[in-house]
Amino acid sequence: MRSYLDDVDFEAIKGRFEAFWNGEIVDRPLIHIEAPRGKRVKIDYRTPEDMIERWTSCDHILQKAESYLENTVFLGDAIPWYWPNLGPNSMTAFLGGTLTFLDESTSWLFPFVDDISTYEPKLDESNYWWRTMNDLLDSLCEVAKGRFLVGIPDIHYGGDSLAAAIGTTKLIRGIYHQPDEVKRLVGEINDICLKVFDLYYGKISRIQAGCITWIPAYSKGKYFALQDDFTGFLSVRAFRDFFLEEDVVHISKNLDNSIFHLDGPMALGNLDSLLQVESLNGIQWVPGAGAEPMSKWIEVCDKVLNAGKCLQISCAPSEVRFLLTKLRHRGLFISTYCGSEREAINLLKMVERNRE
Repeated sequence: MRSYLDDVDFEAIKGRFEAFWNGEIVDRPLIHIEAPRGKRVKIDYRTPEDMIERWTSCDHILQKAESYLENTVFLGDAIPWYWPNLGPNSMTAFLGGTLTFLDESTSWLFPFVDDISTYEPKLDESNYWWRTMNDLLDSLCEVAKGRFLVGIPDIHYGGDSLAAAIGTTKLIRGIYHQPDEVKRLVGEINDICLKVFDLYYGKISRIQAGCITWIPAYSKGKYFALQDDFTGFLSVRAFRDFFLEEDVVHISKNLDNSIFHLDGPMALGNLDSLLQVESLNGIQWVPGAGAEPMSKWIEVCDKVLNAGKCLQISCAPSEVRFLLTKLRHRGLFISTYCGSEREAINLLKMVERNRE
């Protein structure tokens, strides 16, 4: 593989992200733009018939990575990167679950714990899924140095991991009938989460400086996406009592930078609590499937930025200009995907003209 990092001004991007984390701005708002490359490069490789192999074969994943990097234009503050991915429930699989792959973009884990009082989550490094993830991560690290960044894999911890292990309904019942057990398990799972992150970070830091993940901000230190979609089902009080301290405060204090993924209107009740967490840098606001476009959520975006937190949002290219006129640029990071290289170039030119 060639060096895809040579296609971007990585030093300038690093500077913009450092300012972003501090709620400042260098020259223009942060904008992550990807688009299909105008001149396509054909990468010949065989797609395995077996769905598990499509997710777990190191050779296949490396070929997919090369095809993606060769045929994607990274503009603005987009950094060429790739990550090993077994889906959102990978960490729960490390604790004893079994992943099922429905298609090339969807994996699932069926609950495997009957009684939360007997659940003792432990990271078994001989676990098949843990070894598979590490094989994928090692393979990418082996070819990535100086060419592209390797992203921290998705880590769902806390309520998300517990709901995957025992089932969402059982977890909600447990909050009311076995609160001490739920609190015990959330704490134990989150400690494992930090151990998993440190093991990932140890591998990646040997071949690159800094971190990137599926929320594609760059940090020169330790960073990954905080998230707990399960908590959107809860009252504000239950979120604060069971998850705020462990899921957000504890995890963010162990990182250099952090963004919490807030997904859908049901989760907005937790926003005020999140904005009060000093160690949390920012919020990623996602309106959710079937919701109105980002341009209809200015009030939510303003609330985050006015609280002194960073804000990461994604939108259609046609919304970027409107959002830049309505939102303060300090601490703002917009991601978008264009349908063509020409559209992406023109969009970046517009962003560079729209400075505060």
